Amino acid sequence: MNATNPSGVSRRTLAKAGIFGAAAAPLLAACGEDGGGDGDGELDFWWWGSDPRHEYTQKIVDAFTAKNDGITIKPSPNEFDAYWDALNVSVSGNNAPDVLQQDDRYLRDYADKNALLPLEELDIDLSNIEENTLKTGQFDGKTYGIATGVNSFALLVNPALVEAAGLTMPDDTTWSWADFAQFTTDLSAQGDAVGNSAISFSNESLFNVFARQKGESLYTDDGQLGFTEATMNEWWQMVVDMRDAGAIPEASKIVEAFAAGQDQAPLATATGVTEFYWTNQIGAIQSVLGSDLLLLRVPGESTGVQPGLYLKSAMFWSVSRTTSDKAAAGKLVDFLLNSDESLDLMLGDRGLPSNTAQRERILPSLPADQKLGADFIAAITPELAEGPPVPPVGSGVAADIMLGVFETLIFDDTTVEETTAAFMEQLSAAIGAA
Repeated sequence: MNATNPSGVSRRTLAKAGIFGAAAAPLLAACGEDGGGDGDGELDFWWWGSDPRHEYTQKIVDAFTAKNDGITIKPSPNEFDAYWDALNVSVSGNNAPDVLQQDDRYLRDYADKNALLPLEELDIDLSNIEENTLKTGQFDGKTYGIATGVNSFALLVNPALVEAAGLTMPDDTTWSWADFAQFTTDLSAQGDAVGNSAISFSNESLFNVFARQKGESLYTDDGQLGFTEATMNEWWQMVVDMRDAGAIPEASKIVEAFAAGQDQAPLATATGVTEFYWTNQIGAIQSVLGSDLLLLRVPGESTGVQPGLYLKSAMFWSVSRTTSDKAAAGKLVDFLLNSDESLDLMLGDRGLPSNTAQRERILPSLPADQKLGADFIAAITPELAEGPPVPPVGSGVAADIMLGVFETLIFDDTTVEETTAAFMEQLSAAIGAA
C-alpha cells in the first residue's frame, strides 16, 4: 500500500465522480455522404440522462408525433458513458442517429469527422435564441449544435452548516479566492463538516473560470492552450495550501468522496459545507440533502481582469449529416427548442431554456431548485464577459488528464510545477497544439 494513500482506495476511483460525467474522447471514423433525399419520415433520436429525463422526453416525442403525421421516431435513451460508447460505434459504422444530444467537449470532434450536419441547412426558428448562446455551437462559420439551455458554475453552500460554525455568509460580489480559502478553513476549524470537499478542483471547466478571470482561457480560438504556466501553478498551489490548512480533506478522503458519486458527496450528505457545481445540478443535490442550499458567485469575479463565469450550454441538439430526412429532423429540433409542449415538460432540466421567450414563460412553473438557478443566472448575466471558444478536437480527454494530475498532486507524488507541466504536455498532445 502506498504510504501516501493509507485508505487503500484506488486513485482511479476518482474517475467515477458525478461532477465530471465524461467519457474518453471518441475515436471516430469519417462518415459517408449527406443524407436527406426525399425523406422517409423515420428518425432515430438519441439522448443521455436519468430516468426522469427519459420519461419526460418520451412524452415530448409523443407530443411531437401526434402533431406531425408521417414522422415516426425511434427513441434511444442512455446513461452518459454508455451513450458515447454507443455513439462512437454508430458513427463509425455510418449509422448515426438522426437527431442527438451533444456535449461541448465533443462537438468539434464529431463535426471535424464530418458526422454533423450544419444546421443552417434546416428550417429551425432561432429568433428567440441570443447570439452569444448560438455562438457556443458555432465554429468555422457554421452551426453544429444549438444549445438546449444554459447553466453556470456556482458555489453551493449549506447555510445551516455555516450558521452552526458560527460564521456569516461572505459577500460574493466582492470576495477573492483568498477570502474563499479563509472562509472554508474557518468552516472546517469551527464546525463539524469540512469547508470544501475539493472534488471540483480537478474540473477543467472550473479552472477555466479561474484562468478567464486573469484574461486567459483554457483554449484559444485557434485550438491552442490559452493559459500560462504561472496561472495553473497558482491554481494548484491554492489546492495544496487549502489541503494543508484543513479547508479541504486529506487526499484519501477526497478519493472516497469521488468514489461515492454526486448523491453521496459531502455536500449532499451534510459532511461538507461548500462545493462548486453547475446550476442545473442543484435539485439532485438538494433532494438528497433534504434542505435548501444557497448559491454564491465563484470567488474572484470582481477582483480579476474580467469575470470568469459564463453561461455554458448545458448540452446541444445536433443532427447527423447522414440523416435520412433533413426536413423531419429540422422539425424535431425546432419542436424541442420552441414548442410549449416541449418546454412545459423539459423546464430547466437541460439548462435554463435557450429560447428566451420560453424561458420567461416557464419561470413561474419552475420547481424551487430550478428557480434558484434561474435567479442566479439572471443576477450574473449582466456582469458576464463573452464565453470561451468551442473546445478543440481532442479536448474530450481534458477531464481525465486534469483528474490524473490532480491525483498525483494531492498525494504529494508531484510538485505544483510538475503537475502543471504534466497537464500542459498531455493536453497539448491530445489537441495537437504547437
